[in-house]
Amino acid sequence: MPIEKETLKAMIRDYHGFEISDEELDLVAPALNGYLAEVEKLRELDLSDVMSGRLLHADEGGEN
Repeated sequence: MPIEKETLKAMIRDYHGFEISDEELDLVAPALNGYLAEVEKLRELDLSDVMSGRLLHADEGGEN
C-alpha cells in the first residue's frame, strides 16, 4: 500500500525533518514505497522452522 503524501508530510513534521516540496516528495515517494513493499514481503516469510540466533551462544575461545 503506497504511503500518502499527507502521511509523509506528517512523519517529516513529527520527526522534525527538513521541509520538502510536493515535487521533492514525488521524487522520493517511489523509493519509499519500494522499501515498504520489501518490508511487507519480509513480514510474509514463514520463519517457524528457523532457530532463533538469540538461543545460540558461540564459544569464541576466550577465558571466562
